[in-house]
Amino acid sequence: MELKEDITQLRALQAIDLQISKLDGDMIAGNADIEKRQTAIEERKVTIAKLEDKIAASESRRRELEAELEDELSRIKDRQTKLMNVQTNREYQSLLKETEDGKKANTRREDDIVQLMEQVEKYKSKLEEEANVCTSEEKLLGQETKKVEKQAAELNKKKEKIEKERITKAKKISAPVLKKYDLLREKRNGIAVVGVTE
Repeated sequence: MELKEDITQLRALQAIDLQISKLDGDMIAGNADIEKRQTAIEERKVTIAKLEDKIAASESRRRELEAELEDELSRIKDRQTKLMNVQTNREYQSLLKETEDGKKANTRREDDIVQLMEQVEKYKSKLEEEANVCTSEEKLLGQETKKVEKQAAELNKKKEKIEKERITKAKKISAPVLKKYDLLREKRNGIAVVGVTE
């Protein structure tokens, strides 16, 4: 009769333990969703930082090219002024060639500047898009965090109530049987008592 009573108590205890495990699993799942969202936000922030670096590098290069363009324009004007005072044909041809080379170099610089400006616009557009998504995600994360915290508080209340019930049930079982039950439950993923047929 005592064995039958122990089994009945163990079955009740296992039902309680399974409820506790489910509550723990629900809390872990809620926290995992929050962590997943936080990771996604951090990845977006890394992308934003990289875009900001690319924009800064492109704008820095554009300023360098604009300075080179201005310097070359000064040299071209200087050569054109010298063309008026040239004595020999050879000197004239040399200055003319240098002027043409300078103009070609400036045309390339102007193309590069335009290309960099277009690139910066693309980066800024992508940056704005990423920043907007990041802001939305952070807002959602805040709402989700509050929701998960509220659920966790509710689950903790339920868990405390069930754990008190478990303590009461566990007192009704003899210590050696309870020890074996806990050992089996630990080794077999929370299942220590199973039904048998015939």
